[in-house]
Amino acid sequence: MPRPRLPVGEHGKISRRQLDDGRWVASCWVRDEDGKRRHVTKTTPPNTRDRTGAVAERTLTDSLKTRHIDHNSRLNATSTIHQLWTEFWKQLLTQGRSHNTLRDYDRQSKAILTRFGDLHIREVTTQALDTFIQDVANQRGVPTARKNRTILLGMFKIAVRFKAIDINPIRELSSIEGKRKKQAQSLDAESLAQLLRDLRTSKVPCPVVLSQYQIDRGQKTTDTHIPTVAEFCASNDMADIITLFAATGCRISELLAIRINEDIDLDAKTASVTGQIVRIRGQGLVRQDLTKSEAGDGRVLPLPQFAVDMLKRRRQDSTYVFESRAGTILDPETVQRRWRQIRTALDLEWVTTHTFRKSVATILDDEGLSARQAADQLGHAQVSMTTDVYFGRGRVHPAVANALDAAITRKS
Repeated sequence: MPRPRLPVGEHGKISRRQLDDGRWVASCWVRDEDGKRRHVTKTTPPNTRDRTGAVAERTLTDSLKTRHIDHNSRLNATSTIHQLWTEFWKQLLTQGRSHNTLRDYDRQSKAILTRFGDLHIREVTTQALDTFIQDVANQRGVPTARKNRTILLGMFKIAVRFKAIDINPIRELSSIEGKRKKQAQSLDAESLAQLLRDLRTSKVPCPVVLSQYQIDRGQKTTDTHIPTVAEFCASNDMADIITLFAATGCRISELLAIRINEDIDLDAKTASVTGQIVRIRGQGLVRQDLTKSEAGDGRVLPLPQFAVDMLKRRRQDSTYVFESRAGTILDPETVQRRWRQIRTALDLEWVTTHTFRKSVATILDDEGLSARQAADQLGHAQVSMTTDVYFGRGRVHPAVANALDAAITRKS
């Protein structure tokens, strides 16, 4: 019976023989990826002590580990993590990732490349990666650690695809433990209506709020006049901005990309969401003609009358509904900073601009609209995203007691 063929990529028994000069040669037959058998030999490296031939055999087995790799490939086991990141970055660009995602991944990569950049792919162990991820979680927070893990998972998927390694080491990492996820917080309809009134009438002082970075540097405010909330909102267009948040539930990047003539139809009382504002390195703020998700692209939102009235009062000859004082794109970070100043004055520290998005979802739920209708309003492809993350939880529902009372009373 003939001897069975070697599996592709496997080698046969290794033999050793000693040369006249005292060095050793280790050899074996190997079946390469093209199916052909080849005789492979390795000799004891120069100036290396090798009394039994073990060093020569180890040199041979090390070379066999990478023999199956296509050396014309862009990556192999001896490629560095810097080179692996370059391949991963090329993939991200071809996938059409958003500019915000690319900017975030580029920022996160700095820590990864600082720790592993000069190592060969095969030198990076699961233990080293696990230690790195846990360090990131402790120093920069669990969300950042999970983001780094996602990036590394994608990088090493490419390494496996190029056959630089056999198994993705990220898959064996221990779980990243974080704090229990907070329930979605939102404003009810009454609280939101009161807030919209306060933005236009409140006489509560609205002083500048310094960031922790500014405080640490000893920076102080120089304002001699502290405006009221109403004055600050009027001078910075914030009352109208928050009004449109409450009317649409848009993301801040989407809301600031709405154009007054192209996207707003006051006769039909609708607003079309057709883009988002992003910051691109070397270009600054630009309008991108797509939103965060495909489900949100081009959605047409019905406008409540209070939003229509607000829009009719605004000038109609600008490009965007909301612009900077110079008539350019309004920076989302500027709006965020101004809102932090307002919410501090009104003792609403927990309310972020994203809270308005959750509030719209919760109000629609309270008013009896379906989860699908709320998801379409917010631009979610999956209804579960709307119900699990955006609908308010833990609230008292008197209707439940009324339903139980009516049902049980009928049976008694």
